[in-house]
Amino acid sequence: MTQYKNKFAEHKNIADKTKDFVTARKNGGFAVGADGKPVPLTDVKFENVEFICGLWRIQESFPHTTQKVRDIEVVLAEKLSHTERIPFEYWRAYRIGENCYGRYLFAKPDVIVAKYETDNVTYWGYGNTIEQARAFLGIKLFDEHMDLIHAVACHNARKSQKK
Repeated sequence: MTQYKNKFAEHKNIADKTKDFVTARKNGGFAVGADGKPVPLTDVKFENVEFICGLWRIQESFPHTTQKVRDIEVVLAEKLSHTERIPFEYWRAYRIGENCYGRYLFAKPDVIVAKYETDNVTYWGYGNTIEQARAFLGIKLFDEHMDLIHAVACHNARKSQKK
């Protein structure tokens, strides 16, 4: 199980969480699962709980591999068979939500992700449609390689200016 630090967790460092967890465990504290049922802290692993909104909460398993695309993380669902002159791959992907019990996938894959691999780095973009994903990835590539593109695109213009 991959554990993630829940963004709603009240403890900002491991030392404070450890101290409070040990104290709560000694005092017969319990944690609440997503089903609402209390579980004694003595039966819960330290790394599987977070203190959120006044309660220890059991964090749900999130067994998915995530991919950071611009400003969000997604889980790739299926590669699309869409091909075009531009050598991008397109994927349907799930957005990731988070509540006090951990991360979860949205009900359906509602994002299109575009991917472009170079020798040194892989670039990503996303949108609601293939066109949006392509546009955002194209902008990213242009921003990264603007000097090279400009040098090639304006080569003849500079030659004629020198005459």
